[in-house]
Amino acid sequence: MLKKTRPRGSEKKGNVKDAFFKWLSSQSFKCALAVLIGTVLLAVLFGAAITPERYSLKVGSIAFKTITASKDVVDEVTTNSRRDAAARQVEPIFHPAEGVSDKVLKDLDAIFQELGAMQAYGEGLLKQKGSDYVFDQKEIDFAKTMLTRMTLNDYQAKSLLRASEEAFGDMISAVTTAVRNTLNTTIREGQVNESIQTILQIAGFKVELDLLQNVVSPVLRACIAPNMVIEQTTTEEAQQKARAEVEPVIYVQGQNIIRAGERVALNQLEMLRLLGLLDDNTVDLPMYSGALLIVLIGVGCMLVLLQMSRHAILSQLRRTMALMVVIVTTVAICLIIMKVGNAYLAPVGMAAMLLTGLMGGTVGVAGGTCVAIIVSALTAGSTNSYATQMAVLLLMGIAGSVLASAFLRKRPQRIRVVLCGVLVAFCQATIVFAMGMMTNSELGAVLNNSLWTVGGGILAGMLSLGIQPLVETAFSLSTQSKLLELTNPNHPLLKKLLLEAPGTYHHSLLVANLAEAAAEAIGASPLLPRAGAYYHDVGKLKRPLYFKENQQGENMHDKTDPHVSAAIVTAHPGDGVHLAQKYRLPFEIQRIIGEHHGDAPVMYFYHKALQQSDGKPVDVQDFRYDMKRPTTRESAIVMLADTVEAAVRSLPDPTPKAIDALIEKLIRGKIEDGQLSDSPLTLSDIDKISEAFINSLNGAFHERIEYPQVALPKRDKALEAPKAEEVKEEEAQKEEEKEADTPLPEEPAEEQPEEKPSED
Repeated sequence: MLKKTRPRGSEKKGNVKDAFFKWLSSQSFKCALAVLIGTVLLAVLFGAAITPERYSLKVGSIAFKTITASKDVVDEVTTNSRRDAAARQVEPIFHPAEGVSDKVLKDLDAIFQELGAMQAYGEGLLKQKGSDYVFDQKEIDFAKTMLTRMTLNDYQAKSLLRASEEAFGDMISAVTTAVRNTLNTTIREGQVNESIQTILQIAGFKVELDLLQNVVSPVLRACIAPNMVIEQTTTEEAQQKARAEVEPVIYVQGQNIIRAGERVALNQLEMLRLLGLLDDNTVDLPMYSGALLIVLIGVGCMLVLLQMSRHAILSQLRRTMALMVVIVTTVAICLIIMKVGNAYLAPVGMAAMLLTGLMGGTVGVAGGTCVAIIVSALTAGSTNSYATQMAVLLLMGIAGSVLASAFLRKRPQRIRVVLCGVLVAFCQATIVFAMGMMTNSELGAVLNNSLWTVGGGILAGMLSLGIQPLVETAFSLSTQSKLLELTNPNHPLLKKLLLEAPGTYHHSLLVANLAEAAAEAIGASPLLPRAGAYYHDVGKLKRPLYFKENQQGENMHDKTDPHVSAAIVTAHPGDGVHLAQKYRLPFEIQRIIGEHHGDAPVMYFYHKALQQSDGKPVDVQDFRYDMKRPTTRESAIVMLADTVEAAVRSLPDPTPKAIDALIEKLIRGKIEDGQLSDSPLTLSDIDKISEAFINSLNGAFHERIEYPQVALPKRDKALEAPKAEEVKEEEAQKEEEKEADTPLPEEPAEEQPEEKPSED
């Protein structure tokens, strides 16, 4: 049986297809989709902001509102009219026409021969039938058939038929002479009629009036041709040059096209149509294409800055979504404020403040640059005022973003966000004032714009302060401010841990101190590992008495099968993750809780199981934690701190040498077991962490002075008695002084008896 073979190339196509579908379900695709959705929202906001109001107008109707140009527009009607006028004023360029004179004279002679035959025919009829004879129509029609080079109507033909031979001869002589003389001059194309009139005037002195008007005039029109013809190509080039020299009539952005109460003219209507301001279902594609391009440039600059800084935000869905939400929200607020208020009041720096507090200084600068590009483009125009405003908004947006990121990068506390708003406000106001002094001579306008900018900076700080907690909670971000809140002992979960598992709580505090010292030693942010250490064992709240630090007497595991005990103990990281999700702890904290034991084995219960197995094999996998190994520096630091703290606390004699040896042994064990294989810690980092642990624990377990056993002599009561009496006398004296100082209440005066008069 023949074996079916797959066509060459199909395997490669299958691999590409599988890779594509795998990418569709990956984190990278979700992040890219979040960026795409955010970009679309930005484009929609930008398009909505620049979409003008539409009007239903026609030529001659009354405009009930003053309409200004939303962008620079050319008045095509007026411009074309002026260009046509300039082209008409261009003098045509002529060149001599060869052989024209000979041809004209030859044609004139041939026509006169035909006319002579016709004149002779008429003269013969008059001789036969008398001079008063009236020609009938047949005779006239017959006479007209003698003419092949020109045509005459009936009354013209009658004039020729009645002409005498002498008059006809005079006509031929006079006209021929006049034509020959005229041909010696210039007959320009387009001026033939003027030349014919000149010939008629010259010949009129010798030709009868009837023949002059009815015969000579049509003869000249039939044979006279210009001897100077127009050079079409050269003339058209000159006309085009004249048209091009006419400057287009342009209405600049912000200029009134039509005022309220005016009648709409054709040129005004066409300008409104070009601007897309008429309600005729037209779409200004160039305007919206430019808006989309501006948004793409802003987002592209942000992505490039993030890639250059090798920031991992673009591979984390929650942070990518938070980034785009902050960008879209900032742009939306700026657009609303710019529509209803002053453009300088727009809180352009809000994105940088928020993103720095949420995700760091690099993200703050990148996001602030994106917002600055998009918001400043809303005031784009070719006039000096609009161009200056655009440049000022762009410059103050970028400068404010850099300042905000630098100020909040390491200490993004709430109060510093407000102070940052004030600093950004004065920074931006300085930029506006400096640019205004360079481009504007009105000091009052410059100061006014600067004050608006101060308001915009302060508004950015206040909005950031209010919005940041919402974004933190919505996307579970572990910001510096959030971590500070989580390390507060009054947090509900920490209070629960303190009340229900006090031993675990105090153990967590010690682990947190070690983790913080280790993070500082390797240059990592100390706040995340400290907060993670506070909560790393919250899963023990489910069964607190099954953990040694919470037991006060009987050990629950003494009567429990080691497999069951191991299952209870190894379940606490998973229980902790569920509890952290319930209390909405940030994802980074949840990751530390879940990874702080990795998949390490619980050696105590494994050893106990071996002792109880009676030689039967015991699978160590049954005693391992069923969680991921540490994937971040913070998770690895908490794992090592947790292991070291618990082990050192069990040392009977924690001398520096013993602590040093134990720490080295424990860390080496973690490395050999592969627990640190997935973490980004380097060997140099591990050495620094080990040194930090040793310093911290040596300080905690330092040697104390041994107090001597000395008997304290008894007090002599006889000596103490006089001192006690003196104390009592002093207290009595103080009481008397207090009473003396207290005023007595007033009493009514006693009545005195009247004195009787004395008797002498």
